[in-house]
Amino acid sequence: MLKHRCTVLRLQEAMVNGMPIYDWVPVRTNVPVFLDLNFVRLGKDPTWTPEAGRPTDRAGVGFFLGTAPIRNGDQIIMTKGPTGRFSLEAAVDEAWRPSSKHHLEVSVKEVSSQLDADGEYEGVGR
Repeated sequence: MLKHRCTVLRLQEAMVNGMPIYDWVPVRTNVPVFLDLNFVRLGKDPTWTPEAGRPTDRAGVGFFLGTAPIRNGDQIIMTKGPTGRFSLEAAVDEAWRPSSKHHLEVSVKEVSSQLDADGEYEGVGR
């Protein structure tokens, strides 16, 4: 069922000339996931609200293996399945079998594209 793949990114700090620099660093690649951009868990996931003057963000739910290396606040870049870069929002929920963790569920929200230092767009499809 986890037919999509992604790269998990985590924000890390590095010191450059005595100044802290923050960057998104890959934690693991080729992570199995099912990203459902049409599914909303009522009472858990935020619902869409219109805002004037900006396009809508794609949101949904990501389903991961119980052992996936994800944390709240991480980002994922989809490498197979729906394209885009998504932020893991809210808490990572654990779904349990009677004796073991079965899978993880987490709300996802698309990260808006932005220009990088080279003047190229990043965030979508990377």
